[in-house]
Amino acid sequence: MSDPIVFVVDDDAQAGRAVSELVRTFNYEVRTFQNPRDFLEALQELDDYQVGCVITDLRMSGVDGMELLQRLNERSSTLPVIIITAYAETSTTVRALRRGAVAVLDKPFRDDELWGFIQEGVSRSVSEVSRTRRQQELEERFKRLSPQDREVLKLIMEGSKNRTMAKRLDVSLRTIENRRRRIFDVMQADSVAELTRMVVEYEYRLPATSPSEETWLHLPFERVA
Repeated sequence: MSDPIVFVVDDDAQAGRAVSELVRTFNYEVRTFQNPRDFLEALQELDDYQVGCVITDLRMSGVDGMELLQRLNERSSTLPVIIITAYAETSTTVRALRRGAVAVLDKPFRDDELWGFIQEGVSRSVSEVSRTRRQQELEERFKRLSPQDREVLKLIMEGSKNRTMAKRLDVSLRTIENRRRRIFDVMQADSVAELTRMVVEYEYRLPATSPSEETWLHLPFERVA
């Protein structure tokens, strides 16, 4: 996993430098941006698994801190956001926290306050990157399953026995055994319990299209635009 980077976004150059210098005393790599749009463009060059967090001022010309937070959410960014402001309002703080911000920090703030929130942000980022990697690994495994394999997988999740599967799918028992073996090999699972955990884990990150649908079998590569 990459070393953490703290991104400081503030259109006030002096304020941005002050925060950046403080963060460097915590032994983190820092990248500073005066223009939020420049920061968003720079994100496109980053590794998908970059760990870190963003410290942004609330009031900026053009894209403000709340909008920046929203845009990062829309990109499913793994970089948590800390908002700093001299104009804190309860409604703003509530909205920011509901949108996933680590904190809204009032100016002037204590060094240990910022340090604590940076640690929390980086910790969240590490967890999110790990989940993202895991999701991609599971998706790659699911992609290797044929439609016939997924039919058997669905029946395994229902608790069906091999003979029952063979009858329902109108195939031989040997065919079911072969498909079952392939499913466990491809998914790298040693038991039904582990296979079930993988399916549920993957389902958790997929948006349901309908409460009645079995979303765990509606994989991204099967969807029709």
